[in-house]
Amino acid sequence: MALAATHPAAPPNGSFASPFNGLLASLPAGELDELKARLVPVSLVRGQVLAECGQPVDYAHFIERGVMSVISAPTDQGRDDGVQVAMIDQEGMVGDLSLVDMRHPACAHFVVHIPGAALRLPSAELQRLIERSPALHAACARFVRSLMAQVMQTAVCNARRSVTERCARWLAMTHDRVDGDEVQVTHEALSAMLGLHRPGVTVAAAALQQAGLIRTSRGCLTVLDRAGLHAFSQGVKAASPRARPQWAGHGMRPPATDSVL
Repeated sequence: MALAATHPAAPPNGSFASPFNGLLASLPAGELDELKARLVPVSLVRGQVLAECGQPVDYAHFIERGVMSVISAPTDQGRDDGVQVAMIDQEGMVGDLSLVDMRHPACAHFVVHIPGAALRLPSAELQRLIERSPALHAACARFVRSLMAQVMQTAVCNARRSVTERCARWLAMTHDRVDGDEVQVTHEALSAMLGLHRPGVTVAAAALQQAGLIRTSRGCLTVLDRAGLHAFSQGVKAASPRARPQWAGHGMRPPATDSVL
Protein backbone atom coordinates (compact mmCIF):
# COMPACT_ATOMS: atom_id res chain seq x y z
CA MET A 1 0.00 0.00 0.00
CA ALA A 2 1.71 3.15 -1.21
CA LEU A 3 1.58 6.43 0.64
CA ALA A 4 -0.14 9.26 -1.21
CA ALA A 5 0.88 12.87 -0.82
CA THR A 6 -1.33 15.26 1.09
CA HIS A 7 -2.37 18.29 -0.92
CA PRO A 8 -1.99 21.82 0.45
CA ALA A 9 -5.35 23.48 0.85
CA ALA A 10 -6.45 27.07 1.35
CA PRO A 11 -6.37 28.95 3.61
CA PRO A 12 -2.59 29.28 4.01
CA ASN A 13 -0.84 28.29 7.22
CA GLY A 14 -1.93 30.28 10.25
CA SER A 15 -4.74 32.22 8.54
CA PHE A 16 -7.68 30.16 9.86
CA ALA A 17 -9.53 31.61 12.83
CA SER A 18 -10.62 28.43 14.59
CA PRO A 19 -9.93 24.75 13.83
CA PHE A 20 -12.94 22.57 13.09
CA ASN A 21 -11.39 19.69 15.02
CA GLY A 22 -12.67 18.64 18.41
CA LEU A 23 -9.34 17.62 19.85
CA LEU A 24 -7.78 21.00 19.05
CA ALA A 25 -10.90 22.94 20.02
CA SER A 26 -10.70 21.51 23.52
CA LEU A 27 -7.33 23.17 24.18
CA PRO A 28 -6.94 26.41 26.18
CA ALA A 29 -6.82 29.49 23.95
CA GLY A 30 -3.14 30.22 24.56
CA GLU A 31 -1.98 26.70 23.70
CA LEU A 32 -4.27 26.56 20.70
CA ASP A 33 -2.85 29.82 19.34
CA GLU A 34 0.69 28.46 19.65
CA LEU A 35 -0.28 25.27 17.87
CA LYS A 36 -2.22 27.01 15.09
CA ALA A 37 0.91 28.83 13.94
CA ARG A 38 2.49 25.45 13.15
CA LEU A 39 -0.45 23.73 11.46
CA VAL A 40 -0.69 23.41 7.66
CA PRO A 41 -4.15 22.91 6.09
CA VAL A 42 -4.24 20.03 3.59
CA SER A 43 -6.96 18.37 1.54
CA LEU A 44 -7.65 14.65 1.80
CA VAL A 45 -8.67 12.54 -1.20
CA ARG A 46 -10.43 9.18 -1.24
CA GLY A 47 -8.01 6.29 -0.95
CA GLN A 48 -5.14 8.41 0.30
CA VAL A 49 -2.92 6.63 2.83
CA LEU A 50 -1.98 8.91 5.73
CA ALA A 51 0.03 6.27 7.58
CA GLU A 52 1.15 2.82 6.52
CA CYS A 53 1.44 -0.11 8.89
CA GLY A 54 5.04 -0.79 9.84
CA GLN A 55 6.31 2.52 8.49
CA PRO A 56 7.32 5.69 10.37
CA VAL A 57 4.56 8.28 10.83
CA ASP A 58 6.08 11.51 9.56
CA TYR A 59 3.02 13.71 10.09
CA ALA A 60 0.03 13.97 12.38
CA HIS A 61 -3.26 14.98 10.74
CA PHE A 62 -5.99 16.62 12.82
CA ILE A 63 -9.15 15.88 10.84
CA GLU A 64 -11.51 18.77 10.07
CA ARG A 65 -13.75 17.07 7.48
CA GLY A 66 -14.04 13.55 6.18
CA VAL A 67 -13.78 10.02 7.55
CA MET A 68 -10.61 7.97 7.93
CA SER A 69 -10.59 4.18 8.07
CA VAL A 70 -8.24 2.38 10.42
CA ILE A 71 -7.37 -0.85 8.62
CA SER A 72 -5.74 -3.77 10.41
CA ALA A 73 -2.51 -5.16 9.03
CA PRO A 74 -2.82 -8.11 6.60
CA THR A 75 -2.51 -11.49 8.27
CA ASP A 76 0.17 -12.67 5.83
CA GLN A 77 2.86 -10.72 4.05
CA GLY A 78 1.85 -9.97 0.49
CA ARG A 79 -1.87 -10.37 1.20
CA ASP A 80 -4.32 -7.47 1.24
CA ASP A 81 -6.87 -8.87 3.69
CA GLY A 82 -6.85 -6.21 6.39
CA VAL A 83 -10.27 -5.10 7.68
CA GLN A 84 -11.55 -1.86 9.13
CA VAL A 85 -11.33 -1.79 12.92
CA ALA A 86 -12.23 1.86 13.59
CA MET A 87 -13.15 5.22 12.07
CA ILE A 88 -11.64 8.63 12.75
CA ASP A 89 -13.46 11.88 12.02
CA GLN A 90 -13.17 15.53 13.02
CA GLU A 91 -13.08 14.64 16.70
CA GLY A 92 -9.67 13.05 16.37
CA MET A 93 -6.34 12.72 14.61
CA VAL A 94 -4.27 10.35 12.51
CA GLY A 95 -0.71 9.91 13.69
CA ASP A 96 1.55 8.02 16.04
CA LEU A 97 -0.68 7.06 18.96
CA SER A 98 1.99 6.13 21.50
CA LEU A 99 2.23 9.73 22.79
CA VAL A 100 5.59 8.75 24.29
CA ASP A 101 8.05 8.06 21.48
CA MET A 102 6.77 8.97 18.04
CA ARG A 103 9.57 7.10 16.32
CA HIS A 104 7.42 3.98 16.55
CA PRO A 105 6.01 2.76 13.22
CA ALA A 106 2.27 2.84 12.54
CA CYS A 107 0.32 -0.13 13.92
CA ALA A 108 -2.30 -0.06 11.13
CA HIS A 109 -3.11 1.50 7.78
CA PHE A 110 -4.89 4.87 8.05
CA VAL A 111 -6.78 5.50 4.81
CA VAL A 112 -9.11 8.30 3.71
CA HIS A 113 -12.56 6.82 3.13
CA ILE A 114 -14.64 10.01 2.91
CA PRO A 115 -12.67 12.93 1.37
CA GLY A 116 -12.19 16.06 3.42
CA ALA A 117 -9.53 18.26 4.98
CA ALA A 118 -7.06 18.20 7.85
CA LEU A 119 -4.47 20.26 9.68
CA ARG A 120 -1.02 18.71 9.36
CA LEU A 121 1.91 18.87 11.75
CA PRO A 122 5.26 17.01 11.72
CA SER A 123 5.19 14.18 14.26
CA ALA A 124 8.46 15.27 15.84
CA GLU A 125 7.06 18.74 16.45
CA LEU A 126 3.85 17.34 17.91
CA GLN A 127 5.86 15.23 20.32
CA ARG A 128 7.76 18.28 21.54
CA LEU A 129 4.50 20.16 22.07
CA ILE A 130 2.92 17.23 23.93
CA GLU A 131 5.91 17.01 26.26
CA ARG A 132 5.42 20.59 27.43
CA SER A 133 1.63 20.87 27.20
CA PRO A 134 -0.40 18.86 29.76
CA ALA A 135 -3.65 19.95 28.06
CA LEU A 136 -2.55 18.67 24.64
CA HIS A 137 -1.25 15.44 26.14
CA ALA A 138 -4.55 14.90 27.98
CA ALA A 139 -6.63 15.63 24.86
CA CYS A 140 -4.59 13.17 22.78
CA ALA A 141 -4.82 10.55 25.53
CA ARG A 142 -8.62 10.89 25.66
CA PHE A 143 -8.77 10.38 21.92
CA VAL A 144 -6.54 7.29 22.08
CA ARG A 145 -8.77 5.77 24.79
CA SER A 146 -11.89 6.42 22.72
CA LEU A 147 -10.28 4.88 19.66
CA MET A 148 -9.29 1.77 21.60
CA ALA A 149 -12.85 1.45 22.90
CA GLN A 150 -14.12 1.55 19.32
CA VAL A 151 -11.59 -1.10 18.23
CA MET A 152 -12.66 -3.42 21.06
CA GLN A 153 -16.35 -3.01 20.28
CA THR A 154 -15.65 -3.71 16.61
CA ALA A 155 -13.98 -6.98 17.62
CA VAL A 156 -17.06 -7.99 19.61
CA CYS A 157 -19.36 -7.05 16.75
CA ASN A 158 -17.31 -8.99 14.17
CA ALA A 159 -17.30 -12.09 16.35
CA ARG A 160 -20.92 -12.19 17.48
CA ARG A 161 -23.17 -10.38 15.02
CA SER A 162 -24.72 -11.19 11.66
CA VAL A 163 -23.58 -9.72 8.36
CA THR A 164 -26.68 -7.50 8.25
CA GLU A 165 -26.07 -6.18 11.76
CA ARG A 166 -22.43 -5.46 10.97
CA CYS A 167 -23.41 -3.58 7.80
CA ALA A 168 -26.05 -1.61 9.72
CA ARG A 169 -23.50 -0.65 12.37
CA TRP A 170 -21.01 0.53 9.75
CA LEU A 171 -23.70 2.58 7.97
CA ALA A 172 -24.90 4.14 11.23
CA MET A 173 -21.37 5.12 12.21
CA THR A 174 -20.52 6.52 8.79
CA HIS A 175 -23.82 8.40 8.50
CA ASP A 176 -23.07 10.14 11.80
CA ARG A 177 -19.84 11.43 10.31
CA VAL A 178 -20.90 12.77 6.91
CA ASP A 179 -23.03 15.68 5.70
CA GLY A 180 -26.35 14.60 4.24
CA ASP A 181 -27.82 11.12 3.94
CA GLU A 182 -25.77 9.65 1.08
CA VAL A 183 -22.82 7.39 1.83
CA GLN A 184 -20.62 6.89 -1.20
CA VAL A 185 -19.48 3.26 -1.08
CA THR A 186 -19.68 0.21 -3.33
CA HIS A 187 -20.66 -3.23 -2.10
CA GLU A 188 -17.17 -4.40 -3.04
CA ALA A 189 -15.47 -1.70 -0.95
CA LEU A 190 -17.80 -2.31 2.01
CA SER A 191 -17.18 -6.06 1.91
CA ALA A 192 -13.42 -5.46 1.87
CA MET A 193 -13.55 -3.09 4.86
CA LEU A 194 -15.72 -5.47 6.89
CA GLY A 195 -13.85 -8.62 5.87
CA LEU A 196 -16.97 -10.12 4.31
CA HIS A 197 -17.84 -11.77 1.02
CA ARG A 198 -19.48 -9.37 -1.43
CA PRO A 199 -22.65 -11.50 -1.95
CA GLY A 200 -23.30 -11.34 1.80
CA VAL A 201 -23.06 -7.54 1.79
CA THR A 202 -25.42 -7.37 -1.19
CA VAL A 203 -27.98 -9.52 0.63
CA ALA A 204 -27.60 -7.42 3.79
CA ALA A 205 -28.09 -4.16 1.87
CA ALA A 206 -31.21 -5.61 0.25
CA ALA A 207 -32.59 -6.57 3.67
CA LEU A 208 -31.99 -3.07 5.05
CA GLN A 209 -33.64 -1.58 1.97
CA GLN A 210 -36.63 -3.90 2.30
CA ALA A 211 -36.99 -2.73 5.89
CA GLY A 212 -37.21 0.85 4.62
CA LEU A 213 -33.98 1.93 6.32
CA ILE A 214 -31.83 2.64 3.27
CA ARG A 215 -32.00 2.97 -0.50
CA THR A 216 -29.32 1.33 -2.60
CA SER A 217 -27.98 2.57 -5.91
CA ARG A 218 -24.76 2.08 -7.81
CA GLY A 219 -21.87 3.19 -5.61
CA CYS A 220 -24.16 4.81 -3.04
CA LEU A 221 -26.23 3.89 0.01
CA THR A 222 -28.80 6.49 1.09
CA VAL A 223 -30.07 6.47 4.67
CA LEU A 224 -33.86 6.91 4.69
CA ASP A 225 -34.62 6.24 8.35
CA ARG A 226 -31.77 7.29 10.63
CA ALA A 227 -33.59 6.43 13.84
CA GLY A 228 -34.63 3.07 12.47
CA LEU A 229 -31.11 2.24 11.32
CA HIS A 230 -29.72 3.04 14.77
CA ALA A 231 -32.49 1.03 16.45
CA PHE A 232 -31.70 -1.95 14.21
CA SER A 233 -27.98 -1.77 14.99
CA GLN A 234 -28.34 -0.87 18.68
CA GLY A 235 -27.68 -4.42 19.75
CA VAL A 236 -24.20 -4.39 18.19
CA LYS A 237 -23.06 -1.30 20.10
CA ALA A 238 -21.96 -0.73 23.65
CA ALA A 239 -24.70 -0.25 26.20
CA SER A 240 -22.44 1.69 28.55
CA PRO A 241 -21.92 5.45 28.08
CA ARG A 242 -19.59 6.24 25.22
CA ALA A 243 -15.89 6.63 25.91
CA ARG A 244 -15.57 9.22 23.14
CA PRO A 245 -14.50 12.68 24.36
CA GLN A 246 -17.19 15.32 24.58
CA TRP A 247 -16.51 18.54 22.69
CA ALA A 248 -19.59 20.50 23.81
CA GLY A 249 -18.98 24.19 24.17
CA HIS A 250 -16.22 24.34 21.57
CA GLY A 251 -18.33 25.29 18.56
CA MET A 252 -18.32 21.79 17.09
CA ARG A 253 -21.19 19.99 15.43
CA PRO A 254 -23.04 17.53 17.68
CA PRO A 255 -20.82 14.44 17.97
CA ALA A 256 -21.78 11.06 16.54
CA THR A 257 -24.49 9.20 18.37
CA ASP A 258 -23.71 7.49 21.67
CA SER A 259 -24.31 4.15 20.00
CA VAL A 260 -21.27 4.29 17.72
CA LEU A 261 -19.29 2.25 20.17
